[in-house]
Amino acid sequence: MRSSFSHFFSIVVIVFAFVTSAEGQLEARIEPARLQDSLSTISIRWDEKDEQKWHDENDGMLDIMGISTGLSSASLAKVGHATTYFFDFEDDATIELLIDDMHFASDPSTSGEMLVLFDFKAGKIFYDFAMQGKKRALSPPFDPKTVGLVWRRTHTLSYEATFSISKIYYQKTPDARTRGIGFNTALPCHPNAACRQDSIGQLISNSAVRMRMVMEEGIGWCTGAFVNTTRNDKTPYLLSAYHCQYDYTPLYDMWRFDFKYKSHACQNPNEEPDFTSLTGCTLISLGQESDFLLVLLDEEIPVNEQVTFAGWDRDEDAKPDTSYLIHHPNADIRKISTCVNEATIHPNSINWTEGYTTPSHHHFRMKFTEGGHQPGSSGGPLFNENGLLVGQLHGGTTGCEAENNTYIGRFSKSWNLGATAQERLGDWLDPDQTGLKQVASLPNIDSDDAITLRGVVRDPSGNPVKNAVVTITGSAQEEYVTDADGVFELPGVNRNGTYTIRAEKNDNPVNGLNALDLVAIQKHLLGKDTFDFNWQLIAADATHNDDLSVGDIVVLLRLLLGKINVLPSSPSWRFDPQEIVVDPDFPDDPSSLEIMGIKIGDVNGTANASE
Repeated sequence: MRSSFSHFFSIVVIVFAFVTSAEGQLEARIEPARLQDSLSTISIRWDEKDEQKWHDENDGMLDIMGISTGLSSASLAKVGHATTYFFDFEDDATIELLIDDMHFASDPSTSGEMLVLFDFKAGKIFYDFAMQGKKRALSPPFDPKTVGLVWRRTHTLSYEATFSISKIYYQKTPDARTRGIGFNTALPCHPNAACRQDSIGQLISNSAVRMRMVMEEGIGWCTGAFVNTTRNDKTPYLLSAYHCQYDYTPLYDMWRFDFKYKSHACQNPNEEPDFTSLTGCTLISLGQESDFLLVLLDEEIPVNEQVTFAGWDRDEDAKPDTSYLIHHPNADIRKISTCVNEATIHPNSINWTEGYTTPSHHHFRMKFTEGGHQPGSSGGPLFNENGLLVGQLHGGTTGCEAENNTYIGRFSKSWNLGATAQERLGDWLDPDQTGLKQVASLPNIDSDDAITLRGVVRDPSGNPVKNAVVTITGSAQEEYVTDADGVFELPGVNRNGTYTIRAEKNDNPVNGLNALDLVAIQKHLLGKDTFDFNWQLIAADATHNDDLSVGDIVVLLRLLLGKINVLPSSPSWRFDPQEIVVDPDFPDDPSSLEIMGIKIGDVNGTANASE
């Protein structure tokens, strides 16, 4: 008998179709391709009753279907120099292609063979499978009406690649009757995490990330939190909920973890915030009784991610007086829910809708006094009044009503839950067996390591250069366009990172250029009146070959007379230094960087730097 407790995650499942495979999965029916020149349309259909059956069986909690296609490089029609395959569905949708067992007989960069998604509306490559360097790759979501899969043969006129399109992940476009999932779809009663600006709020908020979980059966969302170890070594362990992947077939190498998916203010932003992601993890341990899941990310956390490795309290008898849940309801931006009453250790077993029962005393029970939870919140970390992690969200009744119970898998029970290390937390979070019951949180960027990259772009006369594009790459990725003050600034980066700073400006090439500049360059070449400053040598080098000659005068004269509109071999401005590399050994103040902007052709310094 099903309990009244909901399953708090939106996991994607299964395939609609007519044919059942040996494993019991439903598969798509592929209608014969329609060929016209090098175009092939692959129509994918299923019966409405199969779709309804799927929804009935999954209680409407699954969002993105995984459709088994049976398509492969051997079965696809190949026409001419390159073949484009369009995937046709009855309804508007976005899809993703999982290309598996991918192998190229020779290097695609030299053989000319391509396997790409091409956006015919934008006229450019959308995603390149061949350049991923992996046997399996999942494309970003795309509109199958405007994006096609293009397979181009090698220079030797053969199709050599082998691969299978093992899955198509399908998400129907939401209409006026459906809310959809993602940005701005959570219930309005969940406060943004940014609403809590105190030290505990800031500390606990940065531990949580949005998880996008790819399964054989589909794609779904949960919440996870980075957890600290007794070594304080920033091992990228992430704690979530067992039921997020229960009874599914996870493709852990495809799981995605979204950082900074949050609002910076208490009110909701008008536009979806930018975020960064890491993809891929390895299962470490899990336990059904306390509903915990521990994975290890395949990559270290970048030095500039504002991540906190959550501290924890595994005291068996402790109950939080005040509780805070950080979560991504409905895969929306980061939210916080609060219970100001003491949590109860639930004394009874719980029957869950998935068909299993968890034992007594393995969960906290509480009623939120502000906010609540939804699908996608599952696995969200619960913190006590001291900002220490004490569990992760398992379930309860969705919504925001304070009278509804919420159940949290207890961290202390997960510590020594099972008979092996693969069923416990303690072996991994206390690898040296120190026996500590509490560990403090560890920010990825220590306050002593936080620096500001700040500088100004000026011309040789000291005037600020407006509209210079300053890019910062390396451990951080940012781009700025300087204003009238010529300033760029990136606060709060980690001094242990490496940052390369470059400036560009390529507008109004005749700005500051006149006949007097040409005369000055000619005098310099004749040795009658040589330049006094190095910047003048750069300004005179219109051909950008580090060698002044009559050719530079010819190019500038043609520009001045309107024979050409741009400098053929140089941007209109160049900069000294060409780049600044800030690393842990950088000797100067990174908040007082200076870049000189030099207008090409303007050797007497008359260009207007504010244009």
